[in-house]
Amino acid sequence: MSARKTIAIPAAAVALLMGAAAAHAGLLDSTLTPPTGSSPSTNWTLGGVPCTLIPVPASAPIGTGTCPGVRPGAIVRSDVVGLCTLNFLFLGSDGSSYVGTAGHCILVRDLFGGDVGERSWAPGTGPVARDDGGNRIGEFAYAIVQDPKDFSLIRLDPQVLASAGMCHFGGPTGVNDDRPDFTQPVVLNWFGNGVGVGAVVPARSALAAGMPNPDHVFAQGVAVSGDSGSGVISSDGRAVGVLVTVGVHTASLGFGGLDAGTIGMTRLTPQVERAQAVLGVNLDLQLAPVQ
Repeated sequence: MSARKTIAIPAAAVALLMGAAAAHAGLLDSTLTPPTGSSPSTNWTLGGVPCTLIPVPASAPIGTGTCPGVRPGAIVRSDVVGLCTLNFLFLGSDGSSYVGTAGHCILVRDLFGGDVGERSWAPGTGPVARDDGGNRIGEFAYAIVQDPKDFSLIRLDPQVLASAGMCHFGGPTGVNDDRPDFTQPVVLNWFGNGVGVGAVVPARSALAAGMPNPDHVFAQGVAVSGDSGSGVISSDGRAVGVLVTVGVHTASLGFGGLDAGTIGMTRLTPQVERAQAVLGVNLDLQLAPVQ
């Protein structure tokens, strides 16, 4: 990625890129209780910065079905939390296929926010995951909500057909672990199911003033409840991370970049590495061409 001669980002350009805000927060307990409605907003930190994880809706937003099947950008449901968005597809060394979403899409305890920790489930014991039509697709195998990680994996049932390609954008073509500074703005894309906005404009983009931190990215964009767990890719199609937070983050030059924005993402590689260690399974990201 080449350096830019200027770092000014016109407000009009940012406005065109802004497109809808992210995720709910849940906290783990020994008993997982289905919500009676949408859980209230809770506060969390991403990279030590206070953030808000927007509630996951317990019911579908209007106009869903724009990304059918099991693939990045499709809807996933659980009886524990409600509706979220799937991210990337992985092939495990145990022969199972896995698909990701946010950790707070399954770990729930109270209404006050903060780290939950992590949990894994042996085959046959995890909470059931369903597609937008209510059909079982598998069960949760792993989840973490612990700053700066917010990630979960669903172990797909053997008969479930899944696609690696993200709706509308295609990809991922690989993993983007680049750490450009604030002189190298990055366009980030995702396909989400946010209530209201996602029904009209599910394919959206945001603009990051670099991606200096190895664990998270802040960007200027908009996301809403239901976008939780969406896979985020760079403009070349590589997987960057998972959309999880919304809120205005104060600018800083930590790690050599302008670490600020209105939405937050946890980067993919550290979360997958942790999941592999806990599950004892190697996970290979499944690739797809860009569209």
